[in-house]
Amino acid sequence: MLRILTAGLCAFSLTACISVLPEPKVPHGLYRFGPMEAEYDLQASVIVRQPDASRLVAGRAIAAVDESGAVRLVPGVEWTDSSMHLMQMAMLDLLEGPGGKTAVSPDAGGLADYELFWTVTDFSLAGTTGHCRIRASLLDGRSRDVLEQTVVSASADAIGKGNPARAKALAEAGRKCVRDVAAFVTEKAVPRKENTSEF
Repeated sequence: MLRILTAGLCAFSLTACISVLPEPKVPHGLYRFGPMEAEYDLQASVIVRQPDASRLVAGRAIAAVDESGAVRLVPGVEWTDSSMHLMQMAMLDLLEGPGGKTAVSPDAGGLADYELFWTVTDFSLAGTTGHCRIRASLLDGRSRDVLEQTVVSASADAIGKGNPARAKALAEAGRKCVRDVAAFVTEKAVPRKENTSEF
């Protein structure tokens, strides 16, 4: 009898807990960066890593900074995937080259002449304007020494009203930043000069 009463109380408690849990909020719209067309011709092979970023902007949520400086999540809109993965895929789309002069992700498991290490230091909304800022480093693919560095930033204003228009503005700011980093990689990732020995 005691076991039956105990089981009944546990079942009631579990039902009560489940009933007060908030239902998950489904976003009204999912947004992405691409796919983007290839725009930059590589002169050497490059490994494109996923950018680093703070957890606040690295996921699927879209962040906005209000007038007081507080950061809030924008309701009703999200990215289709983590924002950093979307940036990585956009970079891979933008870069192309003949033969082995290609851009690949680290998952490919191969070696490359260069490696792109980049950090997104800002990717948020301020009102109806999207802002993006990236610090990029080009590393030697063999020694991993830092060869070149740059910082790029971009912004884009929303066309229209509401959070969907704001999300599109942030996506456009992200695309502009990725293009600027792609231009940097294309300029600095030059063919290697092979050392020749004289006899």
